[in-house]
Amino acid sequence: MQTQVLMQATDGSWNSSKIYPNPLLAYIAARKLSRQEQRTCRTVCSSGQVLDEIHPQ
Repeated sequence: MQTQVLMQATDGSWNSSKIYPNPLLAYIAARKLSRQEQRTCRTVCSSGQVLDEIHPQ
C-alpha cells in the first residue's frame, strides 16, 4: 500500500514530502524527518486516511 509522508508547515498546513511503497518505510522516514525538522509529520495512505502522526521529541 503506497503511503505518503506529510510535514506540517508553520502556518498549520500540510506539505507533501515523499511517497513510499509501504507504511513501515513511510513511518521510519516520517520519524526521521520529524526529528530533523522539529515538526509534526503524518503518514497517509492513498485513500487519504491518516495512519500515524509523529510529533518531534
